[in-house]
Amino acid sequence: MTPEPELLQADITARQDALDVTRSFIVQAPAGSGKTELLIQRYLKLLGRVENPEEILAITFTRKAAAEMQLRVLDALRRARAGVEPEEEHQKLTMRLASDALARSQEHGWNIIGSPRRMRIQTLDSLNSTITRSQPLSTPDGTSGMRIVTDADLTLVHEAAAIATLDWLAESGPAADATREVLGHVDNSTWSYVSYLAAMLKTRDQWLPFIAAGSVSEEDALVLRERFEESLRFAVGEHLDRLRKVLGAGQFDELPPLFDYAAGCLAADGDTQSPILALAGQRSWPGTDSKDVQCWQGIAEMLLIRSKPQFRKSVTKAQGFPTTDRARKDTISSLLEELADEQEIASLLHGARNLPPVRYTDDQWAVLLALFRLLPLAVSELKRLFAEQGIADHIEVALHAGAALGSAENPGDVALLLDYKVSHILVDEMQDTSHAQYGMLEALTGGWTQGDGRTLFCVGDPMQSIYRFRNAEVGQFLLARQFGIGRMQLDSLILRRNFRSGSRLVDWFNELFPSVLAAHNDALRGAVAYSAAVPAPHLEGRGETVVHPVFGVHPEEEATVGCCEVANVLAANPDDELAILVRGRTQLPALLAALRHAGIAYTAIEIDKLTDLPEIIDILALTRAAVHPGDRLAWLGVLRAPWIGLSWADLHALVHSDTKRTVRELLEDPERCEGLSADGRRAVDAARGPLSELYAPHRSTSLRQRIERCWLHLGGPGALRDAMEIDNVYRFLELLDAHEVGGTLPDVARLESILDDEKVSSTQRSRVQVMTMHKAKGLEFDHVMLYGLGRKPGSGNRGVLSWFDMPSQDGGGRKIISPVGPRQDVERDPVHRYITATAGEKDKHEQGRLLYVACTRAQKSLHLVGNVSVSADGEEFKPARSDSLLHLLWPTLQPDYEQAFESWSGQRAEAEDTTYVQPERRRFDAPWTLPAITPPPWSTVAGLQVDIEEDVEFYWVGTEARIAGTLAHRWLQLIADGRAPLGIDDSMRPVTLRWLSEMGLGAEAADDVAQRVERAVSGTAEDERGRWLLAGEGYAELALTGVYDGEIESIVVDRVRVDENGDHWIVDYKTSTHEGGNLKGFIDAEVTRYTPQLRKYAAIYRAYSGTEPRCALYFPLLQEFVEIQ
Repeated sequence: MTPEPELLQADITARQDALDVTRSFIVQAPAGSGKTELLIQRYLKLLGRVENPEEILAITFTRKAAAEMQLRVLDALRRARAGVEPEEEHQKLTMRLASDALARSQEHGWNIIGSPRRMRIQTLDSLNSTITRSQPLSTPDGTSGMRIVTDADLTLVHEAAAIATLDWLAESGPAADATREVLGHVDNSTWSYVSYLAAMLKTRDQWLPFIAAGSVSEEDALVLRERFEESLRFAVGEHLDRLRKVLGAGQFDELPPLFDYAAGCLAADGDTQSPILALAGQRSWPGTDSKDVQCWQGIAEMLLIRSKPQFRKSVTKAQGFPTTDRARKDTISSLLEELADEQEIASLLHGARNLPPVRYTDDQWAVLLALFRLLPLAVSELKRLFAEQGIADHIEVALHAGAALGSAENPGDVALLLDYKVSHILVDEMQDTSHAQYGMLEALTGGWTQGDGRTLFCVGDPMQSIYRFRNAEVGQFLLARQFGIGRMQLDSLILRRNFRSGSRLVDWFNELFPSVLAAHNDALRGAVAYSAAVPAPHLEGRGETVVHPVFGVHPEEEATVGCCEVANVLAANPDDELAILVRGRTQLPALLAALRHAGIAYTAIEIDKLTDLPEIIDILALTRAAVHPGDRLAWLGVLRAPWIGLSWADLHALVHSDTKRTVRELLEDPERCEGLSADGRRAVDAARGPLSELYAPHRSTSLRQRIERCWLHLGGPGALRDAMEIDNVYRFLELLDAHEVGGTLPDVARLESILDDEKVSSTQRSRVQVMTMHKAKGLEFDHVMLYGLGRKPGSGNRGVLSWFDMPSQDGGGRKIISPVGPRQDVERDPVHRYITATAGEKDKHEQGRLLYVACTRAQKSLHLVGNVSVSADGEEFKPARSDSLLHLLWPTLQPDYEQAFESWSGQRAEAEDTTYVQPERRRFDAPWTLPAITPPPWSTVAGLQVDIEEDVEFYWVGTEARIAGTLAHRWLQLIADGRAPLGIDDSMRPVTLRWLSEMGLGAEAADDVAQRVERAVSGTAEDERGRWLLAGEGYAELALTGVYDGEIESIVVDRVRVDENGDHWIVDYKTSTHEGGNLKGFIDAEVTRYTPQLRKYAAIYRAYSGTEPRCALYFPLLQEFVEIQ
């Protein structure tokens, strides 16, 4: 058999084995191999065998993946119920498995289609939340009910926690000493101290496991030092052991006799610096102990080019081989020729140059010890801030879930924590598992034994592991395949068929990637070897790879090539879509400008920064002007914005020669304004009123209110072109609202930094999509263009501590750690240098995998666009820069560039008359006014009146009670959605009062209403049934429309709660209160009043969900829960 039929047969066998639900597997599923379909088939087969659906836990890494998997499972079940007979063989298998699952559902009364929440298909974050919610309410430091914060909000909290640790400087004791030590280590720069510590808090799940609790005694310090220095010894020994094995196999035994000779020649010439001198007396291969490191470094100096993992072509007397000894020089030259292609040996020898010492210096250890004491203090400050604000991040939830689960040796009661017995676990994207997540899997399966009927099924592709920046550790996948997870041994399977890309593309992948990816798997260094694929038969003869060389460094030249090719692909394939993928967002501005100029519509996925958008630049200028009246540049931006639109001449006339007064004062000067054009004067006159609102008294309005009101009155919305720009402005206002203090903004630059981190996506649908390569993972497109391949990547952020994980079969691994100090000291720290070199090696391997991910998104064609620089005379081009993705492709693509260069003249086009484009000035033709709104006409559908009824409760009560009920409902919805904490905190009253003000309620009445709202919320939070309602799964304020009693009815259900048994509860909140006796009579009357309404709700919800709901009333102020039959 040829290799391809063998691989095809192996693929068929692997897919059959994967559906043996009595065994545990780890499956490598390369790009396009149908991984999701396999997961669904395994899930359906398990569903057809278990006693309860909750026994199966499917874990994914993104909400999108979880939703897709659940939808596809439900789709298979519905098709099986409808008797749909598919054509494809793999779909027929899925239908058979779905039919078995439906039969099991009917046998046990699951109603699985009507109760999809019984299927535990969830993300890791969702699973962590489930576990923390399952803990007793008395559990200290819990995260249940906390609002999850991310991105900009989280950055502020991290920085606040870092700043809080500086308070220790005023104290005495170990904490203060530790703070001073670390602050001194960063040159007493509080900015560096805070930024480094905040960066560390973002990754605290990585270092908390190996850092003590904070109170480190001298005895503890000795134990810690020994543990970390043992890791240094292990790292050195492991590296030298590998080096000794590849060099000591006998092939190059003529080299050792030359070591002592070279060292002797250098010593005779008076050299006292060369590392080769360490080889004096050495006539055999060195050992693998730390004392042998210098010898190996001497060998590297002798054989390798300085600072590169590349063998020399020849040696000179500088390496200890004078021209007088021809015989020895010929011997080593012959050996160097043999070694030239031994890349693994070259890499290992080069790595020996960066091996660390096996002991920390006293200065290093003093800083490390200070960090071990300081970092836990920073974490405690962070926890305090979380508790005060009723918030948490995903890391905090994961840490609490991990603590609840315990460890593999001492696992928690998983069945109790999750409220059901887990018998089967399926894990998607296993290659992106971190050390902490690996430990979680160990704890989940801690009580399992081989052959007890419980199974673990892990699916992933190490060739697609591209998330090191999210702590993904591909080495764990490789070790799990070899050693299993915890007590669970996993049979290894590899899928081979590619159902996505045309056969010519697959053949190109098979030819290219064995040299781009590593030659061998190496868990320690994150190296993954290529696994060959087989194209699906129906894709035979399809697919093409097209190279588009670009010569020159100017982004505009590359953009022209890219834009032209996009136009060509779209024109040749009118029904297809194309994706432009880049390594980083910074590579896109020129191309996006070219696409806009060419009239090619595109959808950009999280590409634009808020701070780059015109609408945000304008409103940010307005904010800066409000906060700092003397900010002349901000004021000029306001006056230049479309709302006012002064010309450059008018701006100059207004502010020239007067630097003493603010722009605001100049606007009030009649003589200055007389110097403006007629249009300018009209615009300024119209803007004075709205601009005066910027300086309304802080006590009466927030900064966000003043900015929003001024922006609206100036006509800001009229300058926006679509709904996306409106969303961007209101996202800005939300961030402003979150970060203002006392009606102003303490640090405008901080807000700008936060805005800079906010990425937005365009919402228009187009045939061209633009995104990063990371964002494209899991997607597929007809045509793919990899753009900017020749350009360098961006740089990452540093923390105050660097470390390197060495994966081990038990999932724990060892860690090499080093403190990070001032930038000028970093290169002098050998431990940090070793960590950096190893991380660089891991990054290099991951870049190859990133290229694999990007290339394998293509179905029909793959276009490669990358630039190389050209000499000043235009006569030759240089190879791809070493830090670019094009460098990885260079051995394959260099002939294409050479051929293209022959037809490229290398000469710049003759200079033509330069045409300057006049910048467009966007402004209103006349002062903006709010457009009139035409009320929509009453309408009926199919002759039936659409009735959106007012809640019975609110129809007859007074205005204040009605408003209180509305706001109580609003708060309970926010809490149920996780957007507000469970209970009352300091932030609630101001928000409630603001809402009441917007509703037109006076200050005196507002306080009474706010107190009633808070009583309703706190009553719910303090009531066990109330907490059950808000913390569980379901919907809040679910809007539905359906036909009831022959009429179209629109309803809003306050709360749908899906309980642990899969029952759906329709719960209507009633903020009614009752004073005096006969509470039972009052509640009975309320039940009578609202039963017809709930009957309607139940009928419409039943039609919507296919589930028979249970109905209840809940009275927050009375803490009463009443089921209505």
